[in-house]
Amino acid sequence: MKITGSVEQAMDIIDIIAFFAYKGKMGYYIHYVPGRIRIQTPFLHNNPRKAVEFETYIKGIKGIISVKSSIVAGSATMLFDEKVINCEQIIGILEKRGYFLLSKAETSDQVIKKATEKILEKL
Repeated sequence: MKITGSVEQAMDIIDIIAFFAYKGKMGYYIHYVPGRIRIQTPFLHNNPRKAVEFETYIKGIKGIISVKSSIVAGSATMLFDEKVINCEQIIGILEKRGYFLLSKAETSDQVIKKATEKILEKL
């Protein structure tokens, strides 16, 4: 079988798996590839006012190219220039502002593993 599609499409699929894995229980999630970071956080979930605050603040950080949040998923995707700022710096800023807790976050690999285990249990 030949798989076609872009890396961006593959990342979107991973993010969708994470969204459904968290359905009904909002937690922290992080997915990083060079120049792109996606987080899921209770801070943004169903809170339009905080989402606007979040986007406004993040857009003001040097090196951030764009930010898009979803209050339904409680997530945000940030594109950034790695020559100006790196993932660790962004996470540090998010944690300092109370937007994110890395210590409670799961990665896409962890979410996929859990989802796979749940599926296999039902077979």
